Amino acid sequence: MSTLKKLGQLFSQKALRSLSTGLAVSNIIMLGFGAFAKPASAVVLIGGVEVETNALADILLNSANVTSNGNSVESAILDGNVATTVFASTTPGAYVRLGFSNPILNSVGDDLALFELGLPDSFSVEINGQTFDYQTYETGDFTDNPVRSINVATLDFNDFGIALGDYVSEMLIKLDNISTNYGTTPALGLVAGIRSVPEPSAMFGLLATAGFLACQRKQFKAVKRSVSLS
Repeated sequence: MSTLKKLGQLFSQKALRSLSTGLAVSNIIMLGFGAFAKPASAVVLIGGVEVETNALADILLNSANVTSNGNSVESAILDGNVATTVFASTTPGAYVRLGFSNPILNSVGDDLALFELGLPDSFSVEINGQTFDYQTYETGDFTDNPVRSINVATLDFNDFGIALGDYVSEMLIKLDNISTNYGTTPALGLVAGIRSVPEPSAMFGLLATAGFLACQRKQFKAVKRSVSLS
């Protein structure tokens, strides 16, 4: 019997014994890689916060009582430029409802960053029927022309009852909160998803997949060595 034929028979026996394991692990492979299946993205640093370029709010669903320092409310909030802002034209009742072509994953830690310019203010954010206030803080970074302080508020989707691994595709941001310290309202420049951290379960899936493939490789080498010695 040729060495090639022996190798084929022995490896087939190994494959049959590990068929059920292979089927189970194939599910792990799909789950592991599915958790990271996102369009290509770059990570940029704004005010010390890492945001993903494919996770910017890019749909203006509706708005009321707002104006902008750009060409239009839509272009100002969706152009990816923190220096162009939207803000309340009258209060109360100023808001923007934004959507995401690439929904934002609820991963470990903070998930979303809201950037504004000028003095620190607060936003009321509504997601999943729940509303919470988020105070911005000065990042120490500034826009170039005009020179204005970049402030940021970060939020965790867990606050809104969103399960880890689920996604958020739209939200309402109220722009009519009047600062008790300065008497100002927020000037919203950019809304972006924060660089995501893999869930422990997803990371386990990837590690399990890598371990399985490594074991299979070792088994194949052992079978090949056994055939060579026979």
